[in-house]
Amino acid sequence: MPTTAFRSPGSLVLAALCALAPAAPAQKPPKKDQDPEVAAKVDLLDEVADDRKFERDAEGVAAIDVLYQKHEEGLHPKDEKMVLKALDDVLNRSKVRDANQTQLYDAAAAALGQHGAGGAKALKKAFESKRFPDKPEWVPLREKLLRNIGKTKEESMVKFLIDEARRNPEAALQAAAGEALGNFEESPEKVRKEIVSQLLITYGSLAEIASQLGTNIEAQNAQRRLAALSGKWNDTLRKLTKQDFDAFREWQDWYNDNKNKPW
Repeated sequence: MPTTAFRSPGSLVLAALCALAPAAPAQKPPKKDQDPEVAAKVDLLDEVADDRKFERDAEGVAAIDVLYQKHEEGLHPKDEKMVLKALDDVLNRSKVRDANQTQLYDAAAAALGQHGAGGAKALKKAFESKRFPDKPEWVPLREKLLRNIGKTKEESMVKFLIDEARRNPEAALQAAAGEALGNFEESPEKVRKEIVSQLLITYGSLAEIASQLGTNIEAQNAQRRLAALSGKWNDTLRKLTKQDFDAFREWQDWYNDNKNKPW
């Protein structure tokens, strides 16, 4: 029977804050002195990550909550580096949990989404690793990894996210990657236009195949894929263009008329 994820009061705070924050927020200035509680929580997190029985994951989630709050308040650079490494280790070096016991991974991914370039690197490494393979049971976690890469606002990840959005064989991951790209609404125009252009290529291809009449299997597959991703992709296109359409043809018409104009 699948294990129900325990949510500590602190984890609820972390989840709420990360849901409200569309991307990595501006941090307060670094503190002049290191915080001994940071080292203590990092040590605890390391112990939890290596627990062979996986019985202390709730403690690890609570520790991540504390580290998240301290990150938001501003950390000494050495503490910042220590926290980033600990979160990276949870995803990329800890004992591998079952796919129905990902609460510790979920918390680490959400926290890394607020750690800029370093967080993006750790999240991408986890997504591409064999620890969380391309299997149905791991899709929910892999969706979270993609969405949190977007929340870092790290523009070096745009190409990676575009590739996942356009080419991943799993529709849910295409949708998540497209959703992640919506975090780049404040990026330079060139970046935003590239995202929109690339998404519309795949959007158009799927829409064309899906419009075919009859019982064509390829058309039915395209229809199912569009149903999975069009809502999230439309939201991203709205953020990047400041327009409000619901169908590919509307997006394409607007884009053709405005691709050489500033927006």
